[in-house]
Amino acid sequence: MIQILEEPVGSTYKQLISLAFKICDEFILVKREQLELTEKTKILIEELKPYVNTVKKQEEWPGTRLLGHHADIYYFNCKPELEELLINKAKGLYRWRHPDLLEDLCFFKNKEVWLLTTAHEQLGFITTTDRVEISMIREIEGIMIQEIAVSYHEV
Repeated sequence: MIQILEEPVGSTYKQLISLAFKICDEFILVKREQLELTEKTKILIEELKPYVNTVKKQEEWPGTRLLGHHADIYYFNCKPELEELLINKAKGLYRWRHPDLLEDLCFFKNKEVWLLTTAHEQLGFITTTDRVEISMIREIEGIMIQEIAVSYHEV
């Protein structure tokens, strides 16, 4: 697992999103039902509509669990048009949050979380053990990361 130590912004953000689109096949964005939408968010949802695979009402998604509330989770395939949209709509990874955008951009590779963000907490993690992917992440100019060894022990 790799922890992103500082928010990727500008060209670092663009490179990270482009890499995610090369590696992953799906991503999500979240709309919490208890939060009011701004005009900017409504426009974004309209722009995204043609690309939505499905919308699910869920109380949890990678990195977040709600208590007593649900959110609409929008699922998308990683398509070039959407890569450009994500790059142009936000200037940084943790900018994906209410009130101006949908929240918690997360990418999936083969149904497994690859990039997890909790934007309000300014946390981002990449889960990969693929040496080629790790090398490509390290090559992103300006990215500040820390590799975290994760092991599981039966108790």
